[in-house]
Amino acid sequence: MCELFALSSNRSVKINFSWRGFKKRGVINRDGWGIAWYLNNRFAGLTKEPKPTVESSIARLMSEGVISRIVISHVRWASQGDISCVNTHPFVRRLWERDWVFAHNGDVSRIMGNSSYKLELYHPIGQTDSEYAFCYILERLSDSMNKKLDNLVYRLWILLEEIGRYGKFNILLSQGEYLFAYMNREETLYYLLRHPPHHGSAELIDEDYNVKIGEMKSHYEYAAIVATVPLTKEEWNPMKPGSLYVFNNGDLLLTVERGEIKLVLNKLEYDILKTIHKASHSVKFEDLKKVGLTREELREALQKLINKQLLLHNLNNSKESNHARMKYYTNPNFRTLIDKLLYL
Repeated sequence: MCELFALSSNRSVKINFSWRGFKKRGVINRDGWGIAWYLNNRFAGLTKEPKPTVESSIARLMSEGVISRIVISHVRWASQGDISCVNTHPFVRRLWERDWVFAHNGDVSRIMGNSSYKLELYHPIGQTDSEYAFCYILERLSDSMNKKLDNLVYRLWILLEEIGRYGKFNILLSQGEYLFAYMNREETLYYLLRHPPHHGSAELIDEDYNVKIGEMKSHYEYAAIVATVPLTKEEWNPMKPGSLYVFNNGDLLLTVERGEIKLVLNKLEYDILKTIHKASHSVKFEDLKKVGLTREELREALQKLINKQLLLHNLNNSKESNHARMKYYTNPNFRTLIDKLLYL
């Protein structure tokens, strides 16, 4: 069985702890490994080898050398195609002036040679069903010039559901801004959120090794990790089969389940966002205070909404979301999406 790994963060970070645990999965998945990371939000770096991670000196270097906001990695157990570099995940293609990165766990080889999945614009270099499916996804997405997030995620979910009818189809995908994750087999993909305030420690499952989260993460750092099987003894969340998860800046922004797009917000975040969205002007911090809600609780909720890019504020040089002169307003790029999703 192949295994998947991905990281989304609001800052460029090293992967030396979590990926250290993932590399150990190469003991079983010995037919190749690869890692892709974004140098900025458009261009991706890529390294891969048709050999086990645990026997690779390059893989050891990657633990310290990769610094990025979005990372996708894969260890391979070959089911389609020979053991070679071209058949090793992840795969990278260009669409809408961005590098798209894709990795897959499963088998949908029945789409290959199927006349309904004929390719014209994108063509695989290797022989895997994974790369073929990736080419098909990009080809279908390229038909539309509507790149807005709600349209993109809905079209993507439709494509993933369509391909998933042909077998196990767990995927990781990114275009440098968002991390998309989808699975169609229960308990075969999990995610973990590491958010401030950072307390306690994390211990790897496959190695006697642990770190203190507060020493590893800065105060304002958010991270989301996705893996086929949990990598640490922290509280990982199983994904729902047939659902598309969209991560942004190290947090879970929205999901698409049964064709329905949902913002992922707790009640407090929902109430704050709705209050600010309905206001005819920007809203001051003091105007958002509620009875029984501490200043710190409000600050943390606002910081999460800012980190998800749903909110903006008027003091771009300030990290403190409860600054006395700070005013909040909804991100113009998300207002249409917010308007649709807040009132479902």
